[in-house]
Amino acid sequence: MHVLVAGGAGYIGSHMVRCLGEAGVEVTTLDNLSSGRRDAVTHGRFVQGDLGVTDNLKVH
Repeated sequence: MHVLVAGGAGYIGSHMVRCLGEAGVEVTTLDNLSSGRRDAVTHGRFVQGDLGVTDNLKVH
């Protein structure tokens, strides 16, 4: 399973990313870092961007 967590560098999102990662789920975090912190994302892949920019949502 692969999960996208939008806002995953914020307080609640980063806890969700950690829980999912520790459960063995593949996680991608998308965050524009307007109020989150990059170092709060401890599992999976991190993409700095905004949901409003559809190019950020393309699968690579």
